[in-house]
Order: sequence, then C-alpha cells, then structure tokens
Amino acid sequence: PVASSPLPKKNGSLPRPITILYIPLLPNAKFRDPDFDPETADFCGTFNDQWTTEQINLLADLASFNLTQEVSRIRDALKVAYKRKRAHRLYEEGIDA
Repeated sequence: PVASSPLPKKNGSLPRPITILYIPLLPNAKFRDPDFDPETADFCGTFNDQWTTEQINLLADLASFNLTQEVSRIRDALKVAYKRKRAHRLYEEGIDA
C-alpha cells in the first residue's frame, strides 16, 4: 500500500520528488592499480589541463570499475525513486494504490 504524502500541499500541488545518485570518485583496493588515489594524484588536480592518454584511461577505468561495483545499489536506489515518484503521482491524482 502507498501511504499518503507527508508533505503539505502548496498551491494545490506537491513538489515533485527528485533523486540524486552521487557516486564519488574514490580509490578502490580491488582496482588494477590499488594504490591509485585520484584525490592525491598530481595529474588529477583542479587546474591541470594537460593529461596523457594513460592518465585519462586510468581515471576512466577507475570510475567505470567503481560504477560496476555499485550496480546493485544503484538499481535499488532507482527502484525506491520509482516507487516514491509513483506514490506521489497517485497521491496527486487522488488514487489509492
């Protein structure tokens, strides 16, 4: 069952629910280069505008690796977001699920 939205109506409608998935670029001990830390790597600095192909590949590979490690959690978050958005829509339409 879908519960009523706890948010008060404002001008006849509720704010639309949003979901943001933040996946930080963190070091990963299971990555092919377990000592690579993008936070401390010199070439990953904010003001560096000259990258080698190897540096780009290393950073992209780490991001891809970390993403694949979190696929199930991302799917779970998307399911929760879908259910929340559906509940919001049904509530707005006055439909009990």
